[in-house]
Amino acid sequence: MTDYVLYLPISEAQADLLATPSVSARETFERWDTHELAAVAVIQNLPALAGKPKSSMLIEKGIADLIAVGADLTDTHPPGTFADLIAQRFNREAFGRGRRLMSKLQIRFLDAETIDERNYLVGRYWDFKFCRRHSERLNPAKEVFHTVSGESFTLSSQQARTFRVLQSEPDESIHIQALAGTGKTHMIERLINTLTNCRPLVLAFTRVQLDALMLRVGVDRVSGMTFSELANYVLRRDPSKPYVDPGRRAMARHQVTPEDVASRLGFRAISRLNPGQVASACAKMVSRFCHSSESTIHEGHIPKLGFSLNTVEQAVLVQFANVLWNQTTEPTDPRFDLPLRGYHRIKLMSLVQDALIGHEYTHIIVDEAHDLSWPMASFLDRCPQPVISLGDACQRLDGNVSKRAGNIRQREVTHSIRAGRQVEDVINSLIEKNPLFQLGSLEGNSDKDTRVVYYDRADIPTSPTTILVSSEWGLFEWFQRLAKAGASFSLLPGAVTTFRRFILDCIELFNSQARPTHSALFRYASWDDLHADMDLSNMSFHRIDRMLRKGYSAKDFEASLLALDASGNAPIKLGRVVDAKNMEIDTVMLAPDLLGDVRPGDRIATGSAFAALYTAGTRARHQLIVPGYLKDWASDMSRKAKKSGK
Repeated sequence: MTDYVLYLPISEAQADLLATPSVSARETFERWDTHELAAVAVIQNLPALAGKPKSSMLIEKGIADLIAVGADLTDTHPPGTFADLIAQRFNREAFGRGRRLMSKLQIRFLDAETIDERNYLVGRYWDFKFCRRHSERLNPAKEVFHTVSGESFTLSSQQARTFRVLQSEPDESIHIQALAGTGKTHMIERLINTLTNCRPLVLAFTRVQLDALMLRVGVDRVSGMTFSELANYVLRRDPSKPYVDPGRRAMARHQVTPEDVASRLGFRAISRLNPGQVASACAKMVSRFCHSSESTIHEGHIPKLGFSLNTVEQAVLVQFANVLWNQTTEPTDPRFDLPLRGYHRIKLMSLVQDALIGHEYTHIIVDEAHDLSWPMASFLDRCPQPVISLGDACQRLDGNVSKRAGNIRQREVTHSIRAGRQVEDVINSLIEKNPLFQLGSLEGNSDKDTRVVYYDRADIPTSPTTILVSSEWGLFEWFQRLAKAGASFSLLPGAVTTFRRFILDCIELFNSQARPTHSALFRYASWDDLHADMDLSNMSFHRIDRMLRKGYSAKDFEASLLALDASGNAPIKLGRVVDAKNMEIDTVMLAPDLLGDVRPGDRIATGSAFAALYTAGTRARHQLIVPGYLKDWASDMSRKAKKSGK
């Protein structure tokens, strides 16, 4: 490979034209110049050159030789001779195969303006210095910085402006809103290298995110914690009360049924709610409270029940929810044994006014800060250390976007380093239509090609592709579909751990009404309860429902499981958006279940749907495959979200 991209003097639009079966190649070639015809021949022959020693040199020599042949034929033969030769040898299928190899071989098209400028020619012949020159011109990372040790690194102009602010005022808090692919992690690395005399604490939402970041940072003086680990650390330091380690109560698999919660805490029936349903409602109230900026549980946290409660009934439900909160976070009886999740601990930490991060840390750096809950953000804003947070509100998958305090400095980075300009139309439709905020539009990288392909029907891909779905239901549906088709596929690592448990729990719940253990199903005591809770627009669920009603069994699932490639190296990969959050993927296909429906006025659900599509779409480096109606869907959902003031 060369250390620069090889640019061929033909545009993507011209290549698209040749891919259309109804277009006559001979008539098209008659209108094209010699260099464009030479590029067609080179692309068609890429499969024969790929993998050969020094293939990049051979390919560039090929374009140079063909342009020279075309120029010489122009001098000695009638007009159109070179076009006839290329047309006689043109093979549309071979051209398509060669085109699919271009990104792998670091070969790109030129835009129409650059083709018209003809800076790739010296006279009538190929300029071997052009590609390096053009790569340097397009490369957005042009601004050079130096570390204390004398090493140098480059940043884009937007990154550089933000970085200079960090350098000039390292002891001031700041929040950087940086769109996907703009180099947040790269800036964190460089920032830590700059803070040579400091002891930073790096925070991230999940252990996977944190481990990946710490591996890239690779500096011994830097410590790292997840948000939940930080809550444990802070609560242990609180001198006002002894902190009881949660033990197994903090394990994700530790569950207590609503009926058992009601029995242990003495909940009684309220209106039409039996004690178990009261416990379920209280759990939702506590969760809402934990993800809010409020200091007490009140009537506003009561979920929709399908009927009204009078004032007394509401007060009793609030009282029970407070009992659940108190016995979860500071139990008076260990026999209650209630699950204690990370969001419980983070909320408790935010309510302890004297709780702070110790002075052993001089700076707090938050990666993927869009995952901060309101309590976590408010806690960090009161810490004495400068807090530097980098995140992207467009990636908040639950739609509950938190904000740093109003007095915190804000900066915005919108220039993508990862994706080409072709994705702007798709991604910006999701940014601009999001009802939860207003942000600057994504600017793609002119130095990258990220092809966008629209589909009318979601067929199984024929080339290496990662299919991203919305939820476990989409995962179940596509798993069964790929297995039935005999496709070679594997699951993304994040989807592997609980996938089998989810499927078997579904089958058990449908057949024997057995209480599931999977967290996505645990609250349902019967398949009818689950069915009633599912929106009509969730087509993946309803397809699974029909499959189970036709007799799909655990034996059928285990047979399909044999089709799964356990090595993870299969050409087709399948996962949820949440499984791919911090990944960069060559080719991404957005499954149709990502484009669901939302209730009128539900801005949070709409924002969540937009976030899933945006997060999935911005994982793509070379190709993004999307439903053809995506932009129309985004406009419709945006209008629908504004119909009432929810």
